[in-house]
Amino acid sequence: MKILKSILLFLTIISCSTPSNKKANDFSALIDLDGNAFNLDDLEGNVLILNIWATWCKPCIAEFESLEEVKKKFNDINVKIIAVSNEDLKLINSFLNKRKFDLNFIKLNGDLSYFNAYSLPTTIIFDKSGNEAFRLTGGVDFNTKNFIDKILNIEKL
Repeated sequence: MKILKSILLFLTIISCSTPSNKKANDFSALIDLDGNAFNLDDLEGNVLILNIWATWCKPCIAEFESLEEVKKKFNDINVKIIAVSNEDLKLINSFLNKRKFDLNFIKLNGDLSYFNAYSLPTTIIFDKSGNEAFRLTGGVDFNTKNFIDKILNIEKL
């Protein structure tokens, strides 16, 4: 039994840290906050920072400030930041109406396993071709030299 637990833990760690073969444009269950279809294909040619969050997740909400700061640094290059939640559309809109975040928010019509995400917050970075470059789990300060340099290097490709 101990060996089985070790194997399962190893597989969990590998699956969470290894980029999937999914492309950003494979996701079709997305809508904007008005309920209209949202197509990630429209963002092709941009590096996409896809931040998965929830209204009840304090580390998720704490990340928004650093996402807003780093967004300013990417204004003149092909980088887009999208925050996605799978909660009820009314709940998301109510939450955002009480706060003023300068980010693009969308809704996922499905569970988070759709993105192979099993904890919040999770951020997935896609290259300009829509391939997953890497992902981060847990609360992150995006406004760091290390993160910014990684995004800039992907954007140059």
